[in-house]
Amino acid sequence: MQMHEERNSNKEFYQNRLALCEQDGWMDLVEELKNLESQINSLDSVNNEKDLWFLKGQLSILRQVTTLEEATKLAAEELDL
Repeated sequence: MQMHEERNSNKEFYQNRLALCEQDGWMDLVEELKNLESQINSLDSVNNEKDLWFLKGQLSILRQVTTLEEATKLAAEELDL
């Protein structure tokens, strides 16, 4: 019984996340973050190693958010939800 509840809980989680990704506000945010990513994805502003690591961290976070929908779909597919 617990496994069935866990599966339903996972299914609901992924359905809710995908519903979020379908919202206009989310799509606007992702578009804005992708524009920001293309602006920061340049070494012009890097003056030292600290700047490089900071920029790398920013890009990592931006990519996590902008690929959330795709990652969610893949995870749900792997779990056969």
